Amino acid sequence: MATVGAESTCLVMFVAVLLICIPLGNTYEVYDYSDFIEEYSYTDAHLYELRQKRDVKADPVEYVVVAKLTTQELISVDMIQSFMDLWGLPVLLENSTEIVGLDVTTVCQQSGNGTWCQCENSYVWAYNNCLIYHSCDKISSGSCGCILGTPSSGQMCIPKSELPVFDFTVKVNTNIPVNTVMSYVQSFRFPILFGSVLEITNMDLTTVCSVINGRYYCQCQNQYFWPCDTCLSYGSCDTISNNICGCISGFPSTGPYCRPITEISSSTQCAATAAPVPAENTRTISMKINQAFDNTLTDTSSAMYIKYSSDITSSINSVYQSVLSSSYKAGSAKVIQFRPGSVIADVSIITTSNTLDFSAANIQLASVLSSKGYAVSADSFAEIVENGLYDTSNGNIYPGKNMVLTCKPPASSTGGISWSFNDYSLGSSTKYQISTDGKTLTVTSTSDQDSGKYACRTTVNSMAYIIFQTMTVQPIPNVNVNSSKTLRCDGSPITLQCCAASAYTVQWSLADPAGPLTDPTTGCNTYTASGSIVGNCNITDKILTFNWAVRELNGIPYTSGAVQIILTSKNFYCYNDQFGGGNLDAYATSACDADSIGNVTARCKSNLTDTTKGYWAIENTNCILRVLQNLLERAKNLQAVDVPQFMAELQNVTETFADKITQSTVNMLTTVDLLIIIANVSQSFRVDKPIMTNFLKTVDVIGSKQAQNTWQKLNAGNTTDNASSALLRSTEDMGSTLTDTTFSIITNSTQLNRTKTSGSFFGTFGTNFSTQIDIPEFNGLTSITTIVFTAFDNVLPVRNTTYNGNQTKINGDVAAIIVNNTVYNLSLTFDVKNTSLGSPQCVFWNFSLLDDIGGWDSTGCEVKPLVNETGKFKCECNHTTSFSILMSPFFVDSLILGFITFICVGISMICLILALIIEIIVWKPLTRNDTAYMRHVSMVNIALSLLIADICFIIGAAIVNKGELTPVGPCTTATFFMHFFYLALFFWMLFSALLLLYRITMVFSRMSKAVMMVIAFFLGYGAPLLIAVITVASTAGGGGYIQEENACWLNWNKTKAMLAFVIPALTIVAINFLVLLVVICKMISRGVGNVSEPDEKHALVVIARCVAILTPLFGLTWAFGIGTMVSSALGIHIVFAILNSLQGFFIFVFGILLDSKIREELVGKLSIKNFSFSQTKTTSLFSSRRNAYNVSNASGAPASSTNNSGTFMNINE
Repeated sequence: MATVGAESTCLVMFVAVLLICIPLGNTYEVYDYSDFIEEYSYTDAHLYELRQKRDVKADPVEYVVVAKLTTQELISVDMIQSFMDLWGLPVLLENSTEIVGLDVTTVCQQSGNGTWCQCENSYVWAYNNCLIYHSCDKISSGSCGCILGTPSSGQMCIPKSELPVFDFTVKVNTNIPVNTVMSYVQSFRFPILFGSVLEITNMDLTTVCSVINGRYYCQCQNQYFWPCDTCLSYGSCDTISNNICGCISGFPSTGPYCRPITEISSSTQCAATAAPVPAENTRTISMKINQAFDNTLTDTSSAMYIKYSSDITSSINSVYQSVLSSSYKAGSAKVIQFRPGSVIADVSIITTSNTLDFSAANIQLASVLSSKGYAVSADSFAEIVENGLYDTSNGNIYPGKNMVLTCKPPASSTGGISWSFNDYSLGSSTKYQISTDGKTLTVTSTSDQDSGKYACRTTVNSMAYIIFQTMTVQPIPNVNVNSSKTLRCDGSPITLQCCAASAYTVQWSLADPAGPLTDPTTGCNTYTASGSIVGNCNITDKILTFNWAVRELNGIPYTSGAVQIILTSKNFYCYNDQFGGGNLDAYATSACDADSIGNVTARCKSNLTDTTKGYWAIENTNCILRVLQNLLERAKNLQAVDVPQFMAELQNVTETFADKITQSTVNMLTTVDLLIIIANVSQSFRVDKPIMTNFLKTVDVIGSKQAQNTWQKLNAGNTTDNASSALLRSTEDMGSTLTDTTFSIITNSTQLNRTKTSGSFFGTFGTNFSTQIDIPEFNGLTSITTIVFTAFDNVLPVRNTTYNGNQTKINGDVAAIIVNNTVYNLSLTFDVKNTSLGSPQCVFWNFSLLDDIGGWDSTGCEVKPLVNETGKFKCECNHTTSFSILMSPFFVDSLILGFITFICVGISMICLILALIIEIIVWKPLTRNDTAYMRHVSMVNIALSLLIADICFIIGAAIVNKGELTPVGPCTTATFFMHFFYLALFFWMLFSALLLLYRITMVFSRMSKAVMMVIAFFLGYGAPLLIAVITVASTAGGGGYIQEENACWLNWNKTKAMLAFVIPALTIVAINFLVLLVVICKMISRGVGNVSEPDEKHALVVIARCVAILTPLFGLTWAFGIGTMVSSALGIHIVFAILNSLQGFFIFVFGILLDSKIREELVGKLSIKNFSFSQTKTTSLFSSRRNAYNVSNASGAPASSTNNSGTFMNINE
């Protein structure tokens, strides 16, 4: 073994000499020699230069050479180190080169898990190597001593002293008082380590800025100073010495701040002859714009904010620079914020003089801004100073204590000092005591109602000067503590809890022996009594008295009390840990849980299932969530500027405590009260989308399904029955104050849409798109807000002046419509939730009903059932308020309607075929003039269209049965032709009505037959074809053209395609009805009774015949279907089915058989001499009637009229 060791030693010596001596003897450019591996422990160039180059200017040059030795034998590090210690350093290799030191830096060895490399002596692995190769020891101070691997680039351990260290100076601005900051800094122990590579080595307070008499003064601290240029720019408030000063008269808002003397350049000299630079004063000017505040102005990225800010700053810069000249720093105006109170713009400006006359400048500024559309006047401007009345380092203000505020205006102020609270003027009184000089206001015996904005006002530089501060009086502690009670002596732990507001501390102590049991804590303090405290209570009852104390944060006692616990071995009829023990009919109280304040009262009642023991039945609870109570106390002095944050807090609270709120009437009422307060305060400004979103989310929580039982209790209570109405009113109030921007909000159960329109308004709304709102016309530009509540059937009761319904239900959405214009009528179409309910009512919520409790009212509203629609009802009203559908539960069996429909349609088709045959027979002799020709063209096309439509109806009915899915191909074809020909029927009826109107009103006008034919066929077939094609093209692609089941007809639920039939048809019926009225009026005005036939002398007979003939020809029988929209009675539906399905029969009877000319020609064609109807007089509305109308002769020459009205009608026969 000795021989082997000697050989190993010689090998080490040889390799060391070979690696170190030979290369240095051959060349001086060591760093280019390939056998040497330069070390890069960091990827940047910093460490490269640090290791390679010691002194770029020194001669000789110093190098660090890293040599790598690889051996197959086990050689200890100590052996290598002892060998190198034998060398006498320095070792001279040549006259110009010497080795000054040798160190073993890194040892790498193989192990079962791989290679690990250990640093020796004071060498370490750099941080990045520790991360890449994983350290096998702790990473500390940016390095480690061992890694699991060999760096592929040949890097080795480096000296600790050569680790790169980067120094950062972090500057922090804070508004915390100086003493508080210093106490925090002094409590730290440096260095403070953050992670493995970052540590805070020191913290210094460099600069303290304060406002004195409305002016900033910034003082350097410790060994920090202002450089010369800063001293001159702002003006020093002490002596400039050695190019530095310790105080300046201004605030460098963008920095830099005071710096160490070592960082201040000594080359900068403060020239003694330099002209003094005027000190700059930063002032805040407030400007009041007389308009409602729009909360969009709080969003710096909104278009409104950008416009207002640009207009105001440009106007101030222009006017102040012109009027105030060099005393105003050009371009220094900057908008700080906009806040409520009308619209108040806070703008910072920089001046170089303390004595300025702003009066002339503000008069000109008001004129410039007025020309840009801003309602301002010369007295709308004021210089303001915020937070200058009370030093917050004096601590909180607690209820019952006095609050002393001090006004410190500049010495140059003129006039007296006045005080205000929340913008209301204050005079000296017992409550508000103002000192003789007006500079001190003392508010005595404060309470939470004294929280708010206080301000003192005077005059400086010919402009109002206001110092204001928002003061907060801490709420009362609202102590919630266990009640005294009797407990069993069974060894169970006794847990006591006392809770108070977070601005107080709570502590438990024992009365006997006296002494604290817990440390003071904020919020809740819980103590569990141990066995040593309880002692022995089995023989006699033991009474324990526990004291609780509530103190202000500064340690001053505020209130205290005691809880007495009686421990006994007796048995009680009723017992539990919450209320303790008690006998039958005894009452006991207990504190609410830790989240709430108040008490729960219970009564000991007998148990029907176990007569040996009873139970505590809760009879009353007034528990209210502490967070809600705190919000309610703050809301007493809620200001408009605080609404956004306050609303966000309420929304967060309701979602966090949703279960406790929805199951408690007290919490529900409190939430409603808070929403009412917010809505009332919001009337002074324009509410933006974020505020309204939080409002609706809060309403969602208290209007959810889980709150339904709680609302039933509230609506049934004598004092709480108006809570639901108040909630709806507050929501509508919020909707009436929204900004003018267009936006939409969708929550879990509510949808809001805010828009503007200058014409009609139509849309489908609701979270399930289940409500259609149609307002046909507005006068001028109108802002409209729609709020559709899907879940308000959980909130609003079903009550009106005559009932408080039991079986009646809200069976659809509740829609609130808010407009800033007059609405004459509107219609709403609701999807019903329960199709088994019937007897619909269209109602609106009348807030003044039932002595202002509120209830549903149907005045001005009526139901308009949709034809061929199930599950929907249409309401037409002249109110813009909240609507819904009410239905009573009963079922209508209408199977008989199917048989009536098919029988009557069959009869109608037969009659239409006969009518067409007769028209063919009598066509030529009856169409010799234009009027008769166009009349019979209309009649033929009406009959033909109705016949084809009825055939398509029968085919469609045969394709699908009730309950079956509709086959897309066949059903689409049948539906298209049915749609087209039914529309053609209506449009030909429209042409007939217009033709009659034309002949009545345009007596002497004449239109050629060709023109009338073009108009007739374009209107009769062109318009229906266009509507039918557009309908199928726009809805068929998504599967929304036809109904999904039961019948072949246009879809309603998915695409509302049925409107393409309903709207044109109902419009034509309305027009034709008006034409009928015109005809009747003309007949009356021309003396229909002055006729020769004795059986037609009465005008009513003629009018009745006119109505009977025109009703089927004009399609007015469809109007009788209105009855089915207001009632589900079987009789009404039967009448409707008969009138519509027999339309072909009525056309045949009144349009063909009762026309004398057709009968005469038909008799002549068939050679029937004694036709039974030969004695019937002419009833054709297109025939002339003697003494009633002036009829032209065959040549077209008009005859004279004996009618005094002078009205003529030119009809050619």
